[in-house]
Amino acid sequence: MRRHPLARCEDCTMFTTDSVTMPTEMHATNDVVVISEAPGFRAIAKGKPIPGPRGRLLDAVLQSHGLNRNRAMVTTTVLCRTPDEHPPTKSEIACCSERLKAEVAQSGAKTIITLGSTAASAVLATDKKITALRVGPPKESSLYPGMRIIPTLDPAYVIRVPDSFPSFVDDIGKVNTNAISSWSPPTFRVFDEVNDTLEALQELLDRCNDDSKQRLVIDIEVGVEKDSGFDHPDQYQMLCVGIGYDKQKVLVIGETAIQNKRVQVMLNTLLSDVRVDVSAHNGKFDLAGLEPLGIKAKLAWDTMLASYALDERSGTHGLKYLAVEKLGAPQYDLEIHKYVNGGQSYANIPKDLLYKYNAYDVSCTWDLQDLQEEEMAKISSLSKLMTHLIEGSAMLQEAEMTGIKVDTEYLASLEVDFEHSMGEIKRTLHKWIDNPNSPKQVKEALLALGVETESTDKDSMEYLLKTVKGDGKQFLEEMMLWRKEAKLYGTYVKGISKRLYKGRVHPSFLLHGTTTGRLSCRNPNLQNVPRDSKIRRMFVPEEGNLFVQADYKTAELRVVCALAQDDILAEMLSPERDIHSEVAERFFGPGFTKDQRVRAKAVVFGLTYGRSAYDLAMEYDMSPKEAQVYLDTWFGLIPKTVAWRDSIKDSILESQDDLVSPFGRHRRFWLVTDDNSKDVVKEGLAFLPQSTASDINVAAACRLRNMGYNVKLLVHDSTLIECREEEAQDVAKVMIEVMEQTAVDLFTDFVPFPVDVKIGKNWGEV
Repeated sequence: MRRHPLARCEDCTMFTTDSVTMPTEMHATNDVVVISEAPGFRAIAKGKPIPGPRGRLLDAVLQSHGLNRNRAMVTTTVLCRTPDEHPPTKSEIACCSERLKAEVAQSGAKTIITLGSTAASAVLATDKKITALRVGPPKESSLYPGMRIIPTLDPAYVIRVPDSFPSFVDDIGKVNTNAISSWSPPTFRVFDEVNDTLEALQELLDRCNDDSKQRLVIDIEVGVEKDSGFDHPDQYQMLCVGIGYDKQKVLVIGETAIQNKRVQVMLNTLLSDVRVDVSAHNGKFDLAGLEPLGIKAKLAWDTMLASYALDERSGTHGLKYLAVEKLGAPQYDLEIHKYVNGGQSYANIPKDLLYKYNAYDVSCTWDLQDLQEEEMAKISSLSKLMTHLIEGSAMLQEAEMTGIKVDTEYLASLEVDFEHSMGEIKRTLHKWIDNPNSPKQVKEALLALGVETESTDKDSMEYLLKTVKGDGKQFLEEMMLWRKEAKLYGTYVKGISKRLYKGRVHPSFLLHGTTTGRLSCRNPNLQNVPRDSKIRRMFVPEEGNLFVQADYKTAELRVVCALAQDDILAEMLSPERDIHSEVAERFFGPGFTKDQRVRAKAVVFGLTYGRSAYDLAMEYDMSPKEAQVYLDTWFGLIPKTVAWRDSIKDSILESQDDLVSPFGRHRRFWLVTDDNSKDVVKEGLAFLPQSTASDINVAAACRLRNMGYNVKLLVHDSTLIECREEEAQDVAKVMIEVMEQTAVDLFTDFVPFPVDVKIGKNWGEV
């Protein structure tokens, strides 16, 4: 007998004697329909779809938008659940689809909210991921004509990933609007004849006056995808330059015109005019792309960086995402997908489509800036942060353009060394395993050695390494060594070889790459090269030059000290004292060993990461009870810092306030639950010291760059500069002076921020 008259239960693999059913929740009046994947056994036990924490979260967000669970139809793509709780298949969903359509029609609602990928796929008949589907205004579906479909995340996912909470709230809010905004496409003109282009640029220049700055939004299109490519700007095939000069008004300089020297000179005159404020999205890319054409501009606003300042979550700062989600623009990039899928060059796009795409990019950037400036006016600290980010962007753009030289002969020798060492490790592993890159084979090898594990990830392997003995321990040690060598080889030998341009690599630095506010790096990520690695030796200065590297000593710990105003900790950090030895003596007595000092150092630095006794116990092979004694002893020495830590915890858990750094960065904790509260507090404790130390270093590098020094690389709290050999000692002195003074000027004089400097002929030496 069918469990619903319209369901094809007889064709469904869920229709078994041991499966159970959860009927749809329906009311006399239904403002919305909510559809999730399938009923869980908790739902069936409670007799209510979407119960428990995920149900409470859904109810609260619905209520915040004036909606009520008592006026919502709540159901699932299938009504049954089997004991194995497998996600419903497409065929199982199809068997229940007529039932679902009939119930939606019966509800009388005009809006459907789908929770998670399975429900969205079932309603919209698509295989796209929910992260893409949820972006933008409500959707339409041929399966549900006349209905507005709002795909969003499943509340269970939101609970697991609290930073997704704002997206969930925003999505539910789309119930109350037919569109995000009244966004309109731009009016644009394409200029590809030289004289016409010169006249148009002159008109823009004539618009400038001394009374108010002329905003110009720029966007370039080149034969590389700006978010994934890593070609040097000298290699770019410049396809067009878009210039927005008013709302929804764009001038596009075509490929022929932009190659003309007179046009380039005129465009440089326009963009470098003191009466012009240049805006862009990821302006570091656009300005770098113009430089080989002799066009230099100073960035005044960057909508990507502004997006980050307003919302530090990752993955939400792309122009297309913001255009659709914040402005209600259409997905205008769909027109070009078939020409650039698979990494094909943008030069393959027909010119009329490319120029239209470019104009839309420019117009959306203009509209985003209007929106962001309005939002930022409400939060005074963000103005300071934007100034800092824009200055950092200019400094990092120059570092990226010049890049860092690679000793190619040494790189070739490294390849031989790694192939030899990896071959030796593989031969050792061969008695247990054929392919060390196969997690399946690693699991099978461990099982044969009497070790059962659900995962072979790094954390699991490190944990096993502390508990397993004999052959199992040897296998784990060799596997960890293999993975370390394979990662170094793949990332820094093969990876750098394919990224070389004229003997140099040009890494990309991301000011918006982390929620903690730390600067990050990619293509290649030079910030992750181990300090003691032979990899660092491949990076060298030009002939006759040296590297000078300056590192802030214990910068993050000093940030904590200053924020806590802990005079005792400040005394311990004074130059004549060794804090790690003092703490080691407190723990182990005056005869402490080198290993015991390392443990003490871990406890001290754990202050800036909120490390628990359990964390320390796992890393240093001690009992949690022993680790807690060390923590209690350490915290007993610094009561003001402990009080500061407690205030951060209270701010997050009780007040639910943003944490705000001295540089104006915000860390917002969107959803704090009993399950994630410990992790959230740890993130909060790490945010202030990490972001502040990194920002001090970025600000100091900006000052050094403005003084004419050749900044090559930043790694969290250190800066690498290249200079003439005879100038190295003087440069070292200047770096110490500037970096130490920057900490005083922009942060504090409560505790000094001393700097260590080293000079060498390659990065490994410093």
